Amino acid sequence: MEEWFVDETYTEPDSEAAKEPAWQRALFMIGFWFLGNIAFSLSILLGAVQFVVVLVTGNKNEELGRFSGRLIAYVWECLAYITYRQDEKPFPFGKFPEEKE
Repeated sequence: MEEWFVDETYTEPDSEAAKEPAWQRALFMIGFWFLGNIAFSLSILLGAVQFVVVLVTGNKNEELGRFSGRLIAYVWECLAYITYRQDEKPFPFGKFPEEKE
């Protein structure tokens, strides 16, 4: 398995966070699906902006790249919550993720 798939925030299914009612989890899953889609779309848009920046300047914008990395990590956290890979809720209930390398 690739190194970037490893998540240190993985929680076991029998943890305290897993004991929330199923209907409540379903509502959070819908919300994080919505937020994850927004973040995914924004990251695609930022990829296009980064492409234009490279065409114009010849160099990547490092700040834009770091923010894109954080967005990608957030999309991953949303998917991890939706698929029961982790039980801790992503941002805005937790902190916004740092860029994964």
